[in-house]
Amino acid sequence: MEREIKALESGRGGAEAPARGRGRAAPRKPAAAVVDVKEKLAKAADIGMDLITFEVMRNAFVAACYEASTTIERVAYHPVVGMGRDRSNALLTRDGRLVAHGFTDAAAHYASFGPSVRELLKDVPLAEMRPGDTFLFSDPYRTGSHVNDTRLIRPIFHAGEIVAFACTVIHWADMGGPNPGTFNPEATTCYAEGIRIPPIRLFKEDRLDEELWSFIAINIRGSIERRADLQAQVEASKLIERRVKELCERYGKDTLYQAFEEQFNYSERLMLAELAELPDGSWEFEDWGDQDVNAPGKPPIYVHCKMTKRGTKLAFDWSKSGPQPKASWGCSYATLTGGNYLGFMICFPQLFPLNEGIIRNLEIVSKKGTCVDVVEPAPTTGYCSGAFDKVEAVTIACLAGPLGKVQPWRVYPAAVSLTNLCMGGYNPRTKKQFVQYTYAVGGENARTFKDGKSLIFMRFCNARTIPQELEERWFPVVFTRYEARRDSCGHGMRRGGFALVREFDVLTDVTMTIHGDREKFAPFGISGGLNAGGSMLIVNKGTKREMNAGMYATGVRIRKGDRIFYSSAGGGGFGNPLDREPELVLTDVMDEWLTIEAAKKYYGVVIKVKDAEALDHRIDRDATRKLRAKLRKKKFPEGTGPHQVHPLGKKIRVAWVPTEEEVAPHITVSRPPGW
Repeated sequence: MEREIKALESGRGGAEAPARGRGRAAPRKPAAAVVDVKEKLAKAADIGMDLITFEVMRNAFVAACYEASTTIERVAYHPVVGMGRDRSNALLTRDGRLVAHGFTDAAAHYASFGPSVRELLKDVPLAEMRPGDTFLFSDPYRTGSHVNDTRLIRPIFHAGEIVAFACTVIHWADMGGPNPGTFNPEATTCYAEGIRIPPIRLFKEDRLDEELWSFIAINIRGSIERRADLQAQVEASKLIERRVKELCERYGKDTLYQAFEEQFNYSERLMLAELAELPDGSWEFEDWGDQDVNAPGKPPIYVHCKMTKRGTKLAFDWSKSGPQPKASWGCSYATLTGGNYLGFMICFPQLFPLNEGIIRNLEIVSKKGTCVDVVEPAPTTGYCSGAFDKVEAVTIACLAGPLGKVQPWRVYPAAVSLTNLCMGGYNPRTKKQFVQYTYAVGGENARTFKDGKSLIFMRFCNARTIPQELEERWFPVVFTRYEARRDSCGHGMRRGGFALVREFDVLTDVTMTIHGDREKFAPFGISGGLNAGGSMLIVNKGTKREMNAGMYATGVRIRKGDRIFYSSAGGGGFGNPLDREPELVLTDVMDEWLTIEAAKKYYGVVIKVKDAEALDHRIDRDATRKLRAKLRKKKFPEGTGPHQVHPLGKKIRVAWVPTEEEVAPHITVSRPPGW
């Protein structure tokens, strides 16, 4: 608590602050009753149990989940689970309330933990569960996300009583369906997206039910690999069970139950203290999916939210979003809440980890049959690059309204969208069938005080780029390019991060599917910052056989020797690019992030190359001054496409632009590991 108070005192004191970190000063809104905040934080420390025991236990909950996730990372078979970290672990109460998850877990999984356990309890009451039982569950309409995210749920017994649940989630590389990897952009129903699994008791007394497993195995590709991944999940769930039993043996189950409730109450009080600092009002924002590929004319898909803040009440209304798409893009209500939670936690990472104390204080309203609350049998495999990504981005944009007035360092443009590339076929080297699943990463959004990160993917907290050497070892591909895509950032006073482009040759005939987005409606900029460059997938780029596959190519036959150019989107920019320090533009040009042409076109900086080999680049100050004056009169074109000024994003303003030094104490105390 002392750290939070010190951060408030150091970060918000004083009447004035630099408008842009350097140069002229701008009036700043006075700090809002720091004394009141201290009182709120003091109330947050009003714990109804021994404080040392409370701290030990609440940290033990997160540590158990993190340890389980690390176990999966070491043991799981497929690279996207191990090196890519597409896995998560959670501890829940015996009635299905989220207690904790790991530091580096997949944010897209957070909201699925609670519904998964509660839906399991509808089918299998506590009284019918036995020690050693472990349930497999993967039904997007009940659990959220998509069928590839399989949940293994294990009741934790102590002294003959269920005291908690462990829930592990990993992305199985294949769950059946017509395309390797199961992603199917052109699916019209869930029946073209692999097998859904209701809650089944897959393990009884810690023994795998071979009959049930054989039914699953015969319907999916790479079943031997998936069994290895399943075993990693089992070991992770057992590890969480051991850690909870150790706590029960040391402190007793009553203390465990009390620690659960006190953690919820503690997180709730901290959250309400944060919300009390924000001004009241209503804010709206919208975003778009590129296209509904199965609808006539392939129209874009509309996502809208109205956020209302009154006192410590925060409500998000998504009911005006567009209708349920005919193709696989939308999400179920559980997934909607997940995107909403993630957007909130990105703005308030000091509340980490997400738990019931936060969940119960966010009101999320939707309308059945919309793109953010689809009904069965709507397809859902594309949820993560589709509805989930847009819900997260729109949530952050709505929160920018109140945060921009008092805590501008928590205001962000949009970031790269996840895009899912799957290829499958026969690997001539291993003499086996394979399914390769990889995703595009980087760049991240700009911040109000600093440029966005390039080539990485922070928003999901966990995802890592799978090394090209590992992919070449596992799959019949050879990489020829693995680098930043020049000029792909969202240009701005603080630019977004640059996209990662990967180019590789395919060494055998394969079937390829890409399920992505953000090619047309790029990650948006704010406060006059430009939208980023969009996603790309091009086959045989620069040859007579070049084909722009786009983000929705389904079951495309790729021949041996074909080359695939695969690029993520960049991150949205913040502030007018013409306000960026010319020296920073020069550095980006010398580092080969920006071309000289882009420096001139977007930043109005004229750079002369005296000696390219010696990196002797110089700013023509006079020409730059004249060009910037000319560009300010002309203005950048508005729109939702790459490198345009977003019509709604430009309206997001902050009361002042904080310096990096000013923000440092807030980031130090509020950023949990893995974020």
